[in-house]
Amino acid sequence: MSHSYQNNIGYWIKLIFRETSRLYDQRLAQYGITTSQVGVLVQLWNVGDGLTQKELHERLRIRPASLTNLLDPLVKGGWVIRKQDAEDARVKRIFLTDAGRSLEQVCGGIVEDIEERIQQQLTPEESALMLVWLRKIHNGVMEGGEDRGKDLHSLFIENDSE
Repeated sequence: MSHSYQNNIGYWIKLIFRETSRLYDQRLAQYGITTSQVGVLVQLWNVGDGLTQKELHERLRIRPASLTNLLDPLVKGGWVIRKQDAEDARVKRIFLTDAGRSLEQVCGGIVEDIEERIQQQLTPEESALMLVWLRKIHNGVMEGGEDRGKDLHSLFIENDSE
């Protein structure tokens, strides 16, 4: 028995995620960074400089080794620096450079451009409903799992008085 994924909401969410990630990566390539690396930068922009690597991997919900793979090119590209913690030499804190701070405006422009492309497919009413539905799905997926009570949205986006 074959299963058609054409009517599977998760399938469409994944396809849209893949396509928008591709669009972001295309636009970010000129800066030598990826969408995944921007996730690290967003944490530093929104939460503030000086997060530890442990705090970052926990906030991003990735393994420490995966975070290292994201950080190394950001350090090499001059977007962030690692500094030893003043109280515990084993702890590394991550700080934005001036270049890393300036990238926030660039990334914001890219997000706005791609969001506009998405919004052009919907009426304002459809867009508002879509946000309600996506938040509802997100909250439902988060309930009951190991991530219960945590809000992924807040990990990436500053609280904008939703």
